[in-house]
Amino acid sequence: MTVQVDEVVLTTCPRDCYDACGIAVIKRNGAIRHVRGDPDHPVARGKLCRKCSIGYNGAFLDAGARLTRPLRRLGAKGEGQFEPVSWETAVEEIAQRLRRIDETAGPQTVLNAHYTGTFSLLAYSFPLRFFHRLGATEIDPDSICNKAGHVALEYVYGTSLIGFDPLTARDSACILVWGANPSASAPHQHDHWLPESPAHVIVVDPVRTPTAEAADLHLQPFPGSDAALAFAFLHVIGREGLLDEAFVSSHTVGWEELEPLLADCTPAWGEEVTGVPARLIEEAAQIYGRGPSLLWLGQGFQRQRTGGNVVRACSLLPAVTGNLARPGTGFLYLNGTESRGIDENYLAGSHLGAGAPDPISHMELVGALGSGPFAGALLLEHQHRCVESRAGALA
Repeated sequence: MTVQVDEVVLTTCPRDCYDACGIAVIKRNGAIRHVRGDPDHPVARGKLCRKCSIGYNGAFLDAGARLTRPLRRLGAKGEGQFEPVSWETAVEEIAQRLRRIDETAGPQTVLNAHYTGTFSLLAYSFPLRFFHRLGATEIDPDSICNKAGHVALEYVYGTSLIGFDPLTARDSACILVWGANPSASAPHQHDHWLPESPAHVIVVDPVRTPTAEAADLHLQPFPGSDAALAFAFLHVIGREGLLDEAFVSSHTVGWEELEPLLADCTPAWGEEVTGVPARLIEEAAQIYGRGPSLLWLGQGFQRQRTGGNVVRACSLLPAVTGNLARPGTGFLYLNGTESRGIDENYLAGSHLGAGAPDPISHMELVGALGSGPFAGALLLEHQHRCVESRAGALA
């Protein structure tokens, strides 16, 4: 009788959702049986999100449901006919095509579209070294996702990538979740971080999500009215003497231009413009203003026509109230790798692309495809596809 012994391999989920959940890969006789959350991991606590739980225990284990080798197109585009080829053949053919483009139209006619997904930091960064060295044109990966928020916070604070430490929630009196839906996109924060914090939780979201329903206070502004709601908050903060005048005087610029604009942004005006009852605006603004408070700026509400300015308006709240640089305070949009001592520019080989052309945005992509300047190739990096242009990707 053969005794089957399970081996447990502890590792980390490679998704880019910022939690870096610990996972336990259970193997039997060298093959993966299933994947579970690591019960000793402080974030996952033995539970994976639905996406990873289904993926790791479903299609990822089914060789018949995944591509396991390159496919080369047969016939015309759109017919859906492909034949399997070896990796050696695929790499050689792609290299020949890129070499031909490099020698004729030039490397700048190669468009590199890339983003993130279920893979590691190294798997994301190292392919960029090749494209930087080639001199290809990058399609800015954030321009279709969270670019407006990044640019807005860079204007106001100089960076969008140094957010608060989630552990500081134990020192907070208020956590203001604005434009994020943890119940769907950050389940561990919804299940553990928010309910376990002693802070008063306020959610700003037009939809009554499970996180909003569980909050102490839920404000439901009309879609697109977030900036007006922020200005109504600022009116209450100034009127109630919750402005940190010493901080504003020492560490900000432009308050003298902004302050006169707030006089008319009363809670009654806020109710008319945003649909949020004036009494809730009063209550939420005073709770946040008294602090110490955390502000979680979600990526959802900056995806609108004036999304950048909306984020700029909301991001004023920590500065005017002094909810920065002390326990239980701060704001979060994203936490980048700098706080972990990782040099992303080195990993991606940014210095190799010193002479590369400026990136283009996703909004420019359709116009760029098939145009004269970009008549080479479109590479969809991390999606394992190479398309040759007919004209020629918390915590």
